[in-house]
Amino acid sequence: MSNRLAHHLVGLGAGPGQRVAVLLPRSADSVVAILAVLKSGAAYLPIDPLHPDARIRFMLADAEPTVAVTTTELAGRLDGCDIHVVDFAELRQHNEQSASLPVPSADDVAYLIYTSGTTGRPKGVAVTHSNVVRLLETLDAELGLAGQVWTQCHSLAFDYSVWEIWGALLFGGRLVVVPEAVTRAPEELLALLVTEQVTVLSQTPSAFYALQSVDSLLPAAGRQLKVETVVFGGEALEPQRLQPWMDSHSDSPRLINMYGITETTVHASFREIGAEDAQGSDSPIGVPLAHLGFFVLDASLHPAPVGVVGELYVTGGGLACGYWRRGGLTASRFVACPFGGAGARMYRTGDLASWGSDGQLRYAGRADEQVKIRGYRIELGEIRSALAELDGVRQAEVIAREDHPGDKRLVGYVTGVVDAGVVRAALSARLPGYMVPAAIVVLDSLPLTVNGKLDKRALPAPDYAEGQRYRAPVSAVEEVLAGIYAQVLGLDRVGVDDSFFDLGGDSLAATRLINTINSDLDSDLAVRAVFEAPTVAELAMRVAESSGRRAPLVAQRRPDVIPLSYAQQRLWFLEQLQGPSSIYNMPAVYRVSGPLDTDALGLALSDVVERHESLRTLFRSVDGVPRQVVVRSEDVDFGWQVVDVCGASAAEVAEIIEGVAGHAFDLSCEIPLRAVLLRTGVDEFVLAAVVHHIAADGWSVAPLVADLQLAYAAR
Repeated sequence: MSNRLAHHLVGLGAGPGQRVAVLLPRSADSVVAILAVLKSGAAYLPIDPLHPDARIRFMLADAEPTVAVTTTELAGRLDGCDIHVVDFAELRQHNEQSASLPVPSADDVAYLIYTSGTTGRPKGVAVTHSNVVRLLETLDAELGLAGQVWTQCHSLAFDYSVWEIWGALLFGGRLVVVPEAVTRAPEELLALLVTEQVTVLSQTPSAFYALQSVDSLLPAAGRQLKVETVVFGGEALEPQRLQPWMDSHSDSPRLINMYGITETTVHASFREIGAEDAQGSDSPIGVPLAHLGFFVLDASLHPAPVGVVGELYVTGGGLACGYWRRGGLTASRFVACPFGGAGARMYRTGDLASWGSDGQLRYAGRADEQVKIRGYRIELGEIRSALAELDGVRQAEVIAREDHPGDKRLVGYVTGVVDAGVVRAALSARLPGYMVPAAIVVLDSLPLTVNGKLDKRALPAPDYAEGQRYRAPVSAVEEVLAGIYAQVLGLDRVGVDDSFFDLGGDSLAATRLINTINSDLDSDLAVRAVFEAPTVAELAMRVAESSGRRAPLVAQRRPDVIPLSYAQQRLWFLEQLQGPSSIYNMPAVYRVSGPLDTDALGLALSDVVERHESLRTLFRSVDGVPRQVVVRSEDVDFGWQVVDVCGASAAEVAEIIEGVAGHAFDLSCEIPLRAVLLRTGVDEFVLAAVVHHIAADGWSVAPLVADLQLAYAAR
């Protein structure tokens, strides 16, 4: 499919030195699209569908892409833009061509990602193929990337996705594209990590803190995780907040903090977080990656001594080309490196840092007006400029406040004859959601110091409900919800029309909100409900639906032949491609001590298999289409046998267990379950079982074991 699209793009003028815009929702199709753009030789320009129209139009006018790949539903966002639009779905009808595709050079631009700009204009960062390859080669040596299972949790317009996508695709891994709604619902993300057996998880610290909260509430799910590496990036990490995770996951996974910015190709540093970091108050970012170098310099570009804070400069093979068509800005940030050879450059990050005596770098904040909130790098100047352009605004200022530890929010201050609610609404039409201040404060004048400069410390704390007409709760549910909103957000009162996010809520606070609501109101809401129904009044209706409108489950007659789910189709296809394999096996081994009726246990296993049809299902091709065929319970064979190994060595016992765990299922003629009981001594046994992932997932193990215990007791 990517080859077909690449040929079509070349026919429309795409190639080396050109750009192709990709306006697609997060999906496998979006990954195919950027792969096709790169195969055409062009650079991809990712555009998030959540961006406001004004920002999309600016990016297209600035980057001048040759063509845009989108969907029928999103094509209207490009109306009025002078660009050829390609509907991704229509490309399936094109025949693949045999002609060779252009081969880009290592120094050609691979992607152009726009970040916030100080003057109100977003700036495009041009990153080359060699930049990305060097990053991944370096981290492969550090982490061993081959064959891992990755998630893509981030927008294509956020350069974190570069690491997620190509870390999987370039090293023979599997990429799980996580729907945006799931990334907003930590409990659903945790379930996905278990089901998909994810081994590499990349998260901003804010998102991981929310996931960690759910993990502590669902310890059984957490124990089923197969994650080997968690990579943090996008914003400053607070290691002390990871202590609960470390306590419940003491053996794994590795926790890696990687400082980085778009201009240095995603990641620039490496630091493995240990227990000692959780006891400190620093934000350690470690050492530069092998293809990069760090300098901590004072205002005169002299190296700062150990322990002294200076500005961080980055040099080496990860530096981007510069800012798209912004020569002056590029020259001011990508400067000559006085410590390197002729032509050596270094990037002035604007971040403050200091070297420790251990040779590790510690992050100390920002030197300029750039802040990071929930992983997004934001230039306060861009928001200030947008505020100043609004009708009625005379003066404008924007700051990042942290009135409660760990709860950083953008707050806008304006003077003039304006309404705070109208101002926020106007900004929402111009800026991405993460750049819209949580509150707007209207002042008679901005406070000044004795020197006539803005006195930021004198700016008042905002009332996050200001600018909205208060409407009191009417029903009992609204009253409870308003109280929970106020408790979670630290407010005195909340009206039924107040939006959780307008009041300063974020994804982490949304997790706390839903946990409290479900506990207090005996409801069953997911975190995504807050994003879909953010006001008290709207969420009250969701609570009513969750509590009283759930119809009882009624068993229906099952057809004899059943189609496969999407996940099952993928696993079936892989088996057809590779042949029977144990790679998707889910083994379980249990030690049993005490008197055991082995016959009753075998019958109990048969009872469990009879009850759960997925455990006695074959996956056969019917007229070339895969179908599920349920086997009658009396015809089931799951390899049950009791083996006496009392005289065997530990190595021999382990070999038998490994044989059970590594059984290569032929899904067309074998049910996806095997179980063997080993008698290792007097009243000592080991139960070894394995189930194929096509029939069960990580969440299934605990219920199946509980069913087996009940069935054995009944026998």
